[in-house]
Amino acid sequence: MLGNTAKVPHVFRIIKGNTMNRLQKIRYPIKRVYMLDIFALICAFFAAMFIRYRAEVLDWNEIIGGFYMNIFVIVVLVQIGTLLAYDAKRAPIFVLDPVEIFINTFKSKIFFLCIFILYLFLTDKAATVSRIVVTALVVLDFLFDYVFRMIYRRIYNSSHTFNADIKVIHLRTPFPSNEELLGMLRKREAVEAVEVLIHQKGATDEEIRRVTDAAVSAGVRVYSTLDNLGYEVKEGISSTVSGYLAIPLAIRKKKYELFGVKYSVSKTEEAVLHVIRHIRELSGNYICFSNVHTTVMAKENPDYRDVLNGAAFVFPDGKPIVARQLSRGFIGAERVAGPDFMAHMFRDTKDGKVTHYFYGASQKTLDALKENLEKKYPGIVIKGMYSPPFRDLTKEEKEADIKRINDAGADIVWIGLGAPKQEKWMAENKGKIHGVMMGVGAGFDFHAGTIKRAPEWIQKIGFEWLYRLFQDPGRLIRRYAITNAKYFFYLTLEKLKLG
Repeated sequence: MLGNTAKVPHVFRIIKGNTMNRLQKIRYPIKRVYMLDIFALICAFFAAMFIRYRAEVLDWNEIIGGFYMNIFVIVVLVQIGTLLAYDAKRAPIFVLDPVEIFINTFKSKIFFLCIFILYLFLTDKAATVSRIVVTALVVLDFLFDYVFRMIYRRIYNSSHTFNADIKVIHLRTPFPSNEELLGMLRKREAVEAVEVLIHQKGATDEEIRRVTDAAVSAGVRVYSTLDNLGYEVKEGISSTVSGYLAIPLAIRKKKYELFGVKYSVSKTEEAVLHVIRHIRELSGNYICFSNVHTTVMAKENPDYRDVLNGAAFVFPDGKPIVARQLSRGFIGAERVAGPDFMAHMFRDTKDGKVTHYFYGASQKTLDALKENLEKKYPGIVIKGMYSPPFRDLTKEEKEADIKRINDAGADIVWIGLGAPKQEKWMAENKGKIHGVMMGVGAGFDFHAGTIKRAPEWIQKIGFEWLYRLFQDPGRLIRRYAITNAKYFFYLTLEKLKLG
């Protein structure tokens, strides 16, 4: 994975900071977050009471000791119930960005409000309690809770380094002695290196044991990567099955059909691993990444729908489609976006065993793409690139393109012609191209840097389309306005049809 493993068979990494078992290490601070949530509610309750009654001459002892004291106890109990029923199932605030924390906090308060209002109506107290108190309580609780969470998150993260400083140690043959290993570890320890990650590739059990012993002697903690059938397990693919950490070895056969399009269900890294393992069998076939726009096109155009369904796999490149998969019980469904698939594939093929060809986009984009990929993924093998004319090609030009691609001998042929042109091109050349074709559209531009992709937090909340709309409103506003409206209209019709 790191470096040229043919020349440097053993790779070990010194990691400064606590990056391993991240969620496990922050379980105890999560309890403190819940205490902050309760404290925020208490502050909000008394602030709401002050807002409502500050101008009135009332006996606060009577208010606090009577009706509103009962309300106070109830809201605390409801808050505890909300924390257990909703917040406990969300990811900890320490691994979320501010927008995700804002959204989770907002949803939590909506859940809290619904339960609280239901209690008021069931106990006939809705007519007695002040609406101003209820409104102020919910709004202030949300504001206080969000601010407290952000402050505590910043304090905690500042004292727990999650963005690790990674230092690589290459151990060449002959393998160094224990004393030499110990010296290397201590030398590289620098400021406060506290962890060592061992890549198992090419290392014997004895060599791993010796590095482990040396690391322990140096006072650092040791971790080892997981290998499975020659694949070094990466983030985003492992899951727990019957108490064991496991990875899927193939994409499931069962598919989810939406508007006639048969979508495969997978995670990004899972899809990449499957393609790498079956690269020879997939040669001559093609893979599509379909979003809401192309799904609606397939709904309205049976010929295009057949083009999509003729692919070896159609992956959902849209949050709404994945949401439908999850709602239908497809556990592990994930958005498999073309650019993300490319990034994972480039990273996993730096050893040069799987080669690449790029067909589409402008020559300027291809030049920038080649420079970026070779810089970011050293060792990647690019067999060729070609920018076809931006017009309909003649029969002779089409045949020349096929010959040019096949002569290059690449395992993967990336197609960046834009939808629906690229899908039709791949279907037309199915069985003619000696490699698996993948239609990734703007993926060329994203990895070339000619178009900036939405930040990760925007992607997570499903608003990447809005980010792209701001970048190119003239071209995309009509597509998004009309297509999205059609999507939800067709979806409503389908729900009514199913009853």
